Amino acid sequence: MDSPKNRTSQLEALFQHAFATPALTQTLSTVIRVTAPVPEELDEDVRRRLLAALQSTADRFGHIAASDGSTLWAEVDRPPTTKKGHS
Repeated sequence: MDSPKNRTSQLEALFQHAFATPALTQTLSTVIRVTAPVPEELDEDVRRRLLAALQSTADRFGHIAASDGSTLWAEVDRPPTTKKGHS
């Protein structure tokens, strides 16, 4: 499987291509989360390809619908970090 960094880059490119807007990427303690606003109109073929790509790339993903628009998010798990010099 690709590294978390490579998978995150794939998600960023996927969102950029599907929505024609840059994605927002946040690195949190255990995951990397990529989000992007979803346009009101989205071609059904694009929607299907997007879903297939999310299923094969993200560890989890979802859709947030709100009165001011909707957002698609995807997460990639980060490997656990170890503190050097501690046993």
